[in-house]
Amino acid sequence: MSGSTARLIVVQGPNLGAELMVDHTVKTVGRALEADLTLSDRTVSRHHFHVFATDEGVQVRVCDTAAAVLRSGREVRDAVVGIGDSIVVGNTVLFVDAATRRGEASPAPSQGDGATTTVGSLLTGVATDVRGLAAVFALNAALMAASDVQAIAAVLGSWAATNAECEAFEMVTVPGEQPTLTEQSPVFENASAHGGTRLLVPAHGTPMGWIAFTTRLPPARVTDSLRRLLVIAAALYASRHTQLSALLAVAEDRETFRRQAVGSAHAFLGSSPATERLARIIPRLATSDATVLLLGETGVGKSFVARLIHESGPRKHEPMRIVNCASIPENLIESELFGHERGAFTGAVAAQPGAFEAAGRGTVFLDEIGELPLVSQAKLLHVLSDKRFTRLGTHQPLALQARILVATNRDLESMVAAGTFRSDLFFRISVAKAIVPPLRERGEDLALLAKSILSDLLPNAGRRIDGFSPEALEAIRRNPWPGNVRELRNAIEHAVVLGDGPRITPSDLQLNVAGKQPGRSPHLDAFVVQLPANLEWLERQAIEAALQQTGGNQTKAAALLGINRHTLANKRRETSGK
Repeated sequence: MSGSTARLIVVQGPNLGAELMVDHTVKTVGRALEADLTLSDRTVSRHHFHVFATDEGVQVRVCDTAAAVLRSGREVRDAVVGIGDSIVVGNTVLFVDAATRRGEASPAPSQGDGATTTVGSLLTGVATDVRGLAAVFALNAALMAASDVQAIAAVLGSWAATNAECEAFEMVTVPGEQPTLTEQSPVFENASAHGGTRLLVPAHGTPMGWIAFTTRLPPARVTDSLRRLLVIAAALYASRHTQLSALLAVAEDRETFRRQAVGSAHAFLGSSPATERLARIIPRLATSDATVLLLGETGVGKSFVARLIHESGPRKHEPMRIVNCASIPENLIESELFGHERGAFTGAVAAQPGAFEAAGRGTVFLDEIGELPLVSQAKLLHVLSDKRFTRLGTHQPLALQARILVATNRDLESMVAAGTFRSDLFFRISVAKAIVPPLRERGEDLALLAKSILSDLLPNAGRRIDGFSPEALEAIRRNPWPGNVRELRNAIEHAVVLGDGPRITPSDLQLNVAGKQPGRSPHLDAFVVQLPANLEWLERQAIEAALQQTGGNQTKAAALLGINRHTLANKRRETSGK
């Protein structure tokens, strides 16, 4: 595009007809008033993307905090868009046209004895046709409200009958023509068999590529205003068709993954009495909107059960957001949950939705809720009670639509008695309780779970493994697994990586089922960590070592230990007996 310019034309959205001349100067498109092209589309960021001309075409670069744009149905953040291509940002569609071609005559492809015109000559007068624009706005609103391809076809047919006196329309192909909507694209016209006119309009993005409108008006009464109306209607239909097709593909992929996840979850649950008790209540929990408290030891799979509850219920097609309360610094927890506005605190360079807002009508899973500081507990209780929350830095409340699931390996009742967990929040989150059983209570499920984990690891094993030996499965059944599923997976992965036989043996797993094995050194070796009988002593030693290393800085010590400062303070009180 050396020595020439292009233009972006809005063909769908609130700013229909607006355009931006594109040259080698970097220009901004977004919702901000200071943008070079201001879009009043609420789904568009204030500064959404930059655009400038290059020798290859129009360069589009999405700003860091903005969502990707769609080009040919695919998400892109930095791409060259050619003349005749379109991009979708939020609910707005923009076409890229060559500005130097406006008003130029170009021989249009012929089709029989009918007349032809070009899209470019029709779009030139679009801003002057007030009645046509009103009809276009009505069509756009109806298309956006439709939820599938059949529905938008019905919308277009009804609209064309009312606004263009069309008695029929159909999707067709034109051999040898590519349905790329540029200002040189032809619009074919022929007299119909019943005295009306058949207009063939390009519809880029649809499987057939063209739409044939048959109007009752004879060729002599077909005006540029009507042609323009049908061209824009076809573009709006094609854009919505492309959007719905992309959403359908995503939904199909999501459903495939969901079925795989639920299937593997049922296999994970197994048939032991402990897991059957959990399996019986999961469908009830899935269909309810009650807050669920998942209890269980570390590593038993509480987050997996939470995802199963979400995927098995009516919210399965909505987002699920997981927040680990123990891994977020205390001063950022509220931002993670509620979101923040730009400038709400140091480092908040852009507005950011929190988990409650991002989940929409889906599910928010608060893992390790026992690690939540008391101040944040009070604010969470307020949200759960009022079903409303507020981003940091604003006073505008937002409705809480998501379902809440929580989990912990802590004894919350003891924490309530000790004053480290609010009693009112405990009662609010424990409307329904479910205990995820540890591996030592799952009996024959262990063999089933071990085989399932091995099948997940085999594709990346780098060698042939034919399964477990009978002795290995027996050792797995007898092992107490204090680390539960996480420990079992680590042991199997260790066997896959370091084992060398065709089958996994007990020695590959490095288990110590019945106390010390004969001949084993009492000292620590590369694979066995022997803990002291008093775990509190070990915690106290780790905390003191971290504090010594950080010069007494509790925040840095907490980060070194992988916990938050609030948890560190609690553990210091517990281990010191205060």
